[in-house]
Amino acid sequence: MSGNMMHIGWTMTNDQKSAEKLARGAVEQKLAACAQLHGPVKSYYLWEGNLETVDEFRITFKFVAERAPQLERWLKENHPYEIPQWLAVQASEVLPEYWQWARENQGVGLEPEPGETPENAIELSKKGNRLLRAKNFHEAEKVLMEAYDLDPMNAYILVGLGDLYREQKKFGKAIGYYEKILSIDEFNVFALRGIGDSYRGMNQHEMAISYWKRYLECNRDDIQVMTRVGDSNKKIKNIKESEEYYLQALSFSEDDRYALLGIGSLYYKMEKDDRAVIYLERLLALDDSYVAVLTMVGNIYRRRQDYSGAIRYYEKAVHYEPGNTFALYGLGDCNRWMRNYEEVISWWTKILDKEPRNQVIHSRVGDAYLNLSQFDKALEHYLLSIQIRFDPYALLGMARIYRMQGNPVEAMRCCRQLLEQVPTNLRGLEEMVTLHREFGEPEKAQEFQAEFDRLRGL
Repeated sequence: MSGNMMHIGWTMTNDQKSAEKLARGAVEQKLAACAQLHGPVKSYYLWEGNLETVDEFRITFKFVAERAPQLERWLKENHPYEIPQWLAVQASEVLPEYWQWARENQGVGLEPEPGETPENAIELSKKGNRLLRAKNFHEAEKVLMEAYDLDPMNAYILVGLGDLYREQKKFGKAIGYYEKILSIDEFNVFALRGIGDSYRGMNQHEMAISYWKRYLECNRDDIQVMTRVGDSNKKIKNIKESEEYYLQALSFSEDDRYALLGIGSLYYKMEKDDRAVIYLERLLALDDSYVAVLTMVGNIYRRRQDYSGAIRYYEKAVHYEPGNTFALYGLGDCNRWMRNYEEVISWWTKILDKEPRNQVIHSRVGDAYLNLSQFDKALEHYLLSIQIRFDPYALLGMARIYRMQGNPVEAMRCCRQLLEQVPTNLRGLEEMVTLHREFGEPEKAQEFQAEFDRLRGL
């Protein structure tokens, strides 16, 4: 038996296109020296006690042992089946010349020095990665470092260490291991993606984008990474390129939720509401539990003055997240414009339960009570507002209440307090005109009217 380690593996897919994609991808990324496509072949299997048959395509992979863990991992991430069929065996005899060609073709370095035990290193790395997937970071680090000591140039071990530190947000250490892989194999897709994710974690979005673009040269149809490029471009306000990558991702999968969210929120921030709502509503049709998306769509309808439409989305948002301030505010504001003041009070007091020093909400709840002629409740909220800080709207509301209650002294005191801080406040001047007229001081009323007209340019 030859000591030259090669494996042969088989997997199945249900159509020729996906089979060709796997075959090409494995060879292009140097995970297999050769991939062969067969089929269609007829497969028989039992499903829920019934004999089933289906036409499938078989892909045969020939690969050196060092690439086995990477190929298996790549298949799990790229196979169309949720649980891929994957069987692999060790070749009992390999022509040395073919083995050497396969190693060179797959970018694998020279044979280990005598005394090293790469088989043990691979087993340790598999164990370490299992611990990593279980989030047992401490034990995973011990096992992976033991594997690293045995084989410090093994890409699978280096990827495991990079992933370990990246998941713990130790991005600098992660980058060091990914860079070591890339110094050996500049097209290692796991390192390219991992180092991009690490730079993103450090908010170095330009660096992240540069590595992800290299990754996409190898994996041209990875919509997750396309979306990440879109997200990072959005972060650095590179709007055009962000839009291009989101649309590219959607051209591969029109229902990809992250791409729909990315482009929808991009258009939302640009206030391109007609475009934004198309993608955001498509996302909600797939899953209506995205609270942030529900509030964004609600805001779009509110900006369009379609208050009933907005309320539908806000109510769904508070169904999933009862304390969401944005949805609660939207519900109150829509009902304010619809003059449903009891509803205004109901929704906005929920915000005050969480944020008792929210001055804007105190002032607006005061306005709602004023419109319901519940003056004592209105004054309570206006006073709470001005205790927080100066509030011209609360002072105006108080002045109106005191005027309607026949208390000109308190009404004028509120207006003077407002005009001392903001002498050009037109609503304050207008209220003073009304007060002096109603309480028999026409000359004073005329003085304030003249100032009001001057400021308005009349």
